[in-house]
Formats: sequence, C-alpha cells, structure tokens
Amino acid sequence: MFSLQNKEYLLNANAFYTTLAYFNYSEILIKIIKVCYKIRIFFCILLVIKQLNHIKMKKLLLPALMLFCGSAFAQNAVKNGTIYKEHPYIDIVNKEVAAFTKGDTITAASFYADTAKFVDSPDPKNIYTIKQARAGWQKIFADWTISAVKVIGYPDGLDYTGGPFIVQSWWEITVINKKTQKTAVFEQVLFDYFNKDGKIGFEASYYDTSSLTAASK
Repeated sequence: MFSLQNKEYLLNANAFYTTLAYFNYSEILIKIIKVCYKIRIFFCILLVIKQLNHIKMKKLLLPALMLFCGSAFAQNAVKNGTIYKEHPYIDIVNKEVAAFTKGDTITAASFYADTAKFVDSPDPKNIYTIKQARAGWQKIFADWTISAVKVIGYPDGLDYTGGPFIVQSWWEITVINKKTQKTAVFEQVLFDYFNKDGKIGFEASYYDTSSLTAASK
C-alpha cells in the first residue's frame, strides 16, 4: 500500500504538476488530475509518470488518464436517498408554520408527536418537550406580534436511505415588540424530523437573536 510518507514511491504535488506542464498537457486535464490527486486515486499513475523517458508516451497516457478519472468518479457515485420539492410532509411543515403565524398554537401543536423534542440554536444544550414548547409559544405571543413570515426559496424534503424523513425550510420573520414597538427581522431555518406515524418527532431551529435583543431595548 502506498504511503504519503514514502518518498521513494511518491512524487509531491508540485513536482507532479511541473511534469504535466513539461509535457504540454491542457489546463483542463491538469485541473482534473489535481482533483484526483487530492482524493488519493492517482498515486499509481504518479509512479508511471515518474518513469516516463520518451515524449511519445504522453499520447498513450492522455486517454488513459481521462478513462481512469472518469471511471473512478463513476464508481464513487452512490445515492443516499431522494430530495423532494413537493411532498405531504412539506405540506405539514407549511401548515404548521401558517398556524403558528396566526397564533393558533393548538393547531400548530397537532402536527407534532406527543413525544416530540425541540432544540434551538440560542441554547443548543437545552432539549425540551412539546409541553415546554407550547409554554414558550405563549410567552412569544405575549411579548411579540408576528407581522410577516416569508418563505426563503422553498422547503426541501430529504428522504435519506435508512434514516428519518427530514424537511428543512428557511423563513424570514418580522416581529414587533409589544412593549417597545420596535421591529425585528431575522432569518430562521427549521429541520423537522418525521416519525413513522407522519408526525414531527424532533425539530431543530437555528436563528440569530441579535435583532430580537435590539428590539427589546
């Protein structure tokens, strides 16, 4: 097996690219081989290049390199599931956000499993329950008025092979602090994990609180 530490068998990257330039290879080919070099699939080819003593060999090496590179990438292509632009679970997330925007926390909560867990980026170590989430929602509506919620792009449904179905969605949210009457605008990304019953079993929420803090003062 080749080793990065074995200088007897391996050329360094600079020497390799210099050799290619000497044989007048195209810039495109050099870029392709650079990528292959970085993922360690061209070590055996390096040994061949090191032994080249005749200029005619480059005519044989060029198609060989192209074939080797193409076959290597083809062999490494492995699917790990399917990405959906439209899916019933995406519809559920959209309905949940719509209900929450209207202040209908009962309907919003109905889309979650009774055992659902939540985590937010401001306090990532605090994993809380649906009961605690609903209490937090009530506090949000006591302190803030949601004036607008806008979709950024569109949600993606990620059906991973052997894993849970995840809907990731991006939102721009505008709220008004009821006490200061100041407006805060922030972006939020949600990762909703669905269980086998079609309910949201886990939700991770990421957002920046700086505009909320400023609007509270």
